[in-house]
Amino acid sequence: MSSGLALISAGALTDTYTSTTKIGVAEDGDVQWRNGKLYKFVKITIQDILVNEVLYPVSTDGVDMTTDYSAALSVKVGAVALGTVDISVAPYAWVQVCQAGTYGTARGDGAVAAGEAVIGDTAVDGEADTMAAGEEHLVFGFAMAADAGTPDSFAVQFA
Repeated sequence: MSSGLALISAGALTDTYTSTTKIGVAEDGDVQWRNGKLYKFVKITIQDILVNEVLYPVSTDGVDMTTDYSAALSVKVGAVALGTVDISVAPYAWVQVCQAGTYGTARGDGAVAAGEAVIGDTAVDGEADTMAAGEEHLVFGFAMAADAGTPDSFAVQFA
């Protein structure tokens, strides 16, 4: 069983893996604190992911994640993608956990404004949306800036 703390280099957090096996990189669920952010080694399932997309757990132990909102075990965002993952080539990746009080970058829907509470978008897999009344329990963070760019992304403080 893993110690839960992966001893890795900083570059490994954003490396693109090129094998369908973990090739000794880390164990499922290993975590790493680096520069005030919490990272977790997971298996991406169901569909490919792109950088900054929001991820949901699809296993009860939280080591399998997806951008597919409808397939998630929990509809609250649990992590954000650090890079692009083609699951047919290499489904394993480090993701940033939405740990309260830490900061990251998430993909938006083009309508996120600074200061808004954000949740996973129910209509577009992998994107964040602003919270509506009755969705308070789904908030994973607060936008530090409006989403911008191509694709839209924004700085977020995780809640």
